[in-house]
Amino acid sequence: MESPSTVQTVGDQARADLADLIDLQMSPLGLVAMDALAPAAGQTILDVGCGAGETILQLADRVGVTGRVIGVDIAPRVMAVARKRTAHLPQVTLLQEDAARLALPDRSVDGVFSRFGTMFFAEPTQAFANIGRMLKPGGRIGFVCWRSMGENELDFFPVEAAGLSITIDPTPFSFEDADTITTVLGSAGFEHICVDAYDADISSGDADTMLRVMMRVGALGKVVRETPALLPKAEPRVRAALLARGGGGKVSLRAATWIVTAAV
Repeated sequence: MESPSTVQTVGDQARADLADLIDLQMSPLGLVAMDALAPAAGQTILDVGCGAGETILQLADRVGVTGRVIGVDIAPRVMAVARKRTAHLPQVTLLQEDAARLALPDRSVDGVFSRFGTMFFAEPTQAFANIGRMLKPGGRIGFVCWRSMGENELDFFPVEAAGLSITIDPTPFSFEDADTITTVLGSAGFEHICVDAYDADISSGDADTMLRVMMRVGALGKVVRETPALLPKAEPRVRAALLARGGGGKVSLRAATWIVTAAV
C-alpha cells in the first residue's frame, strides 16, 4: 500500500496533467455557483480549492482590475498550473495552504467561492467557521458540490462499465445530503442558507478523451491510479461502454450537484 503522501502526489499530478480536460467538464457546473454568488467589480473574493486556476480567471474577470481574487489550494502541482495561468493578473494572489486553517484577517473578503473544494474538510464545521470569520458583515459564500454517487452518472457509469470489485472513496460525496450541508453551515454561523439541486450533462470530448480523464480522476480514476494493476482490465471495458454511448462522437454524462449559497 502506498503512503498517503504518495497517493496525494499521484492525484495532484493527474489533476495537473488533465487540467484543461477537467475544466471542460467542471466549468459549466462551477459557473452556476459563481452566478449564484454574483461577485461584483471591486470586490475581494476567496476561491477555496482553486485547483489549476480556471475559476481564478473567471472570478478575476468579474471583479475586474479594482478587485482582488485570493486562491487557496493545498496541492502543489495544480497550484503550479494556476500560477502560470494567472501570472498576468496583478489582482490575483495564490496561497498553497489548507483552506480550513487559512489565516486571512477577520472580515477581509466580500465573498467566498468554491468549485468542488469544500467536501474534503476533515472538520467541516470548524473549517466553515474559519471561512465565515474572514467574510465581511453580509458577505456571502457560494459553492458547488456533488450529490450522491448514485445520482452522478459521471462517476457510476465508468465504475459499472469497469466491472471490478472495488471500494469507492466516499469523501467527494460527503455533502450528498442537503440536510448535512444546512446543519454544517448553520453550526458554523451562516444564515440564509440555500441548497438547490442542479443537474447537467457534461463532457470533455469524445470517448477516448473521456477515457483519459476517467482512468486518472473521479471515482474510478482514483482507484486505478492507486492500483495500476487494474488498468488493463478496466480501460478496454470503459472505452467500449463510452463508444457505445457516444457513437464515435462527443460523450456526455449526467452530473448531479448542489448549488449552495449562504451569508454571515
